[in-house]
Amino acid sequence: MRKAAAVTRIFPCIVMCLLLFGITNAIYAQPGPSFSVSYDFFPYQNFDDPDMALLDEVEVQVTALNLAASYPFVFSLGRTVLVNEISYQLREIDYKNWNFELGKEPNIKRLHAVKYTLTLRHVLSQKWYMLALTTPGLASDFEADVSSDDFTFEAAVVFVRQFSERWALGFGAAYSNQFGEPLPLPVLAFEWNNGSNLRANGIVPVNLEFWYLPNPKLELGLVVRGDGNRYHGDPDIYGVDNPQARYSALTLGPSARIHLSKALHLNVEGGFIPFHRFEFYDGDEKDSNYSLKPGGYLRAGIQIGG
Repeated sequence: MRKAAAVTRIFPCIVMCLLLFGITNAIYAQPGPSFSVSYDFFPYQNFDDPDMALLDEVEVQVTALNLAASYPFVFSLGRTVLVNEISYQLREIDYKNWNFELGKEPNIKRLHAVKYTLTLRHVLSQKWYMLALTTPGLASDFEADVSSDDFTFEAAVVFVRQFSERWALGFGAAYSNQFGEPLPLPVLAFEWNNGSNLRANGIVPVNLEFWYLPNPKLELGLVVRGDGNRYHGDPDIYGVDNPQARYSALTLGPSARIHLSKALHLNVEGGFIPFHRFEFYDGDEKDSNYSLKPGGYLRAGIQIGG
């Protein structure tokens, strides 16, 4: 088996660098930089209508550690803003009640994703602005040497019309892995507020948020969010030439954002997972797919700056 020991060793370094980046930004208190860490917990769920009876009692639990650090640059008296973000996600998968008549437990247990996102916001006129982003990255189990199959790429361009201080609407297109595989997608972006304590925003079909602000220290919301990626595996472990795991999940639930200070924010979210799927491919040829039954989830995180 080919191990990428050197690659595996760099992830504690990446985590430490992200932590230092966020702490440094908080110390110097420059406007806009942020660091966030969050943890997703999807409790054990049974497979939804599995094609093998031996999977009836098997349960799957998914957790994810997410780290992100961003830094903006402002040009042309605020007309142009460039935001640089680096993020890392460790997704872990655990199995319960595995029926060993199926063989040993699946090898898919730890999946990594590293991304760099460059976002451009440019004011075109008094009424129009443009949002553009590009996101190269790596997504893999990192059990083998890094190859071109580990690389991922996402991009989007949206043109937004500002109808008033309270309402903006935009249309565009994206190429995204949010649904477990790279897909071209139409994009609808919007922002709305009532001038006081209500606001809504979204980039459909990726996320949709509605927020109520009872006081300056607390925000209460309802959030719909899609998450997913395409991960490359080690051919020696999975026994095919180009193993891929395509993961996707849709979450829906209430959220609370607590502003502990001007620069420190706590986010807590929970609710329902109506859609949760694993798909396995050898290159572009689908091998199998498994959906999990709807269930609950919890998500908690801290953000510094922003």
